[in-house]
Amino acid sequence: MRKPSIKPALIAAGGLAAACAFGQNYKSFKVCAYIPVSTVNRMADDAWLERSYETINRQIKFDKVYLETYRSRVIANDALIEKVKKFFLSKGIQVAGGVAFSDAGGDGQFITHSYVTDEDRAYVKMVMEKTAQHFDEIILDDFFFNMNKSDAAIAAKGTKSWTEFRLGLMDEVSRDLIVGPAKKVNPKCKVVIKYPNWYEHFQALGYDLDKEPKIFDGIYTGTETRDSEITDQHLQPYESYQIVRYFDNIAPGRNGGGWVDTFSIRTIDRYAEQLWDTVFAKAPEMMIFTWDLMLRPPQYGHRLLGHE
Repeated sequence: MRKPSIKPALIAAGGLAAACAFGQNYKSFKVCAYIPVSTVNRMADDAWLERSYETINRQIKFDKVYLETYRSRVIANDALIEKVKKFFLSKGIQVAGGVAFSDAGGDGQFITHSYVTDEDRAYVKMVMEKTAQHFDEIILDDFFFNMNKSDAAIAAKGTKSWTEFRLGLMDEVSRDLIVGPAKKVNPKCKVVIKYPNWYEHFQALGYDLDKEPKIFDGIYTGTETRDSEITDQHLQPYESYQIVRYFDNIAPGRNGGGWVDTFSIRTIDRYAEQLWDTVFAKAPEMMIFTWDLMLRPPQYGHRLLGHE
């Protein structure tokens, strides 16, 4: 007997959304896509932009996209940002901005800004000012932490512990280099911080779950639990549900959504489970990371068919 075909992760998300379709486009939540700066730059090609949109739109209807302006020292051109923004608005899709404060280099390892040198601080501030010129809402990808141990960082730390130093530093950076400059350029701008799923270690890398939610206009939840056996964190699948509820209590009424990607999974149903758990936790938005990854052919098996 012929085995049924395995549809892409895109279809899994589409099936979930179709079941809840109502009005514009969904009854209880929005479905969003995050578009990294490398993909935004690729959208300079009008034909590719239109083709990618048509491919994805056939499978799932998006309410909103987040256009990233910066990642790893790559900055999108102002004219291109406005062009891509106009394209999605013409399709009836809301548009917001995104920033990933990873620094360049690292050979695949996470590299964060130091936030202590005058040069680095001016650069970070410039990125936020530039982004706020284009968007009334900006989300920070969960690279907004600090693991820098440069000579300048060691000197700035002094006798404090790394946790104490980083918490104080990132609170100040949030106020003075991120939210403040964005709102000065665009008083209507709402700045949202996305938190990852390793909450037991937040404070060690400068994520302050006490003060930061009061500094930012909103928070967002990383619900990408991936595969519990093949990833370093060994996160349990139910955390995609539990962590949304956890963050709802950190910033009541201001937890904007849940965020799932396609990384580190072996089976397509594990991806779909993360989407279901995020929605069952009543996340207002279901963010799919990323636009370009949804265009790739599926490389996954399916547990129900014995594929591991």
